[in-house]
Amino acid sequence: MRFLVTRPQPDCRRTAEKLRALGHVADEAPVLKTVEVRSAKIGPEGVSALAFSSRRSVAVLLAQGRIDALRSLPVFTVGDATALACREAGFSNILSASGDIAALAQLILDSRSGLSSGAVLYPAAEDRAGDLEGLLAAGGISCRTVVLYRMEPAESLPSAVVDGLRQNAFDGVFIYSKRTAEAFLALVRRHGLDHIFSRLPVYALSRQSAEPLFEVSQVRIAAAPNESALMDLALTQC
Repeated sequence: MRFLVTRPQPDCRRTAEKLRALGHVADEAPVLKTVEVRSAKIGPEGVSALAFSSRRSVAVLLAQGRIDALRSLPVFTVGDATALACREAGFSNILSASGDIAALAQLILDSRSGLSSGAVLYPAAEDRAGDLEGLLAAGGISCRTVVLYRMEPAESLPSAVVDGLRQNAFDGVFIYSKRTAEAFLALVRRHGLDHIFSRLPVYALSRQSAEPLFEVSQVRIAAAPNESALMDLALTQC
């Protein structure tokens, strides 16, 4: 089968390679690109723990050489993939919520007895799903968000992808976030391909990520907000 992967790099290639290893064809079409915010101030002072809602934040901290001073802090992650990225980055005290932002907030609140009196430091994107700060504040825990990067939309789709969409060559497209869905829809319309959604299966990580496409497509939503569930859905539906 042939799939279209729309997530930003390097995650786009990582997902595509998983599909290729299973014997499928995967086209890479990142519809968002990462732009780092290097002016962000980050450090362990007054901090009791770290929270990560994506492994991209971990990767940006590593790339900027600012992770060493943070490694002794306990870490809470939204899911297992982000937890693995933290482990590979040298963190040792890691707890995964294996869910969404609400699950991450609840995990931190349930673990408060093991934290010092400092704030939870949340290195994240400029545009974020959920409201970790609000959820933690409601539970009496201070959260300090530091914007590490923002995602900007791509200007066009690769020509091979445009041709493939026009020829109905894809067995499905993978959508991982609401921003990705919005960017993909905008690019499809820019290329004059609105009609493709009547026959292009769309597989989304969550209902929230699928929302921008509900009016144009019968989106299939993964049983759980993780890549394994998304791939299982796509491979059993096709």
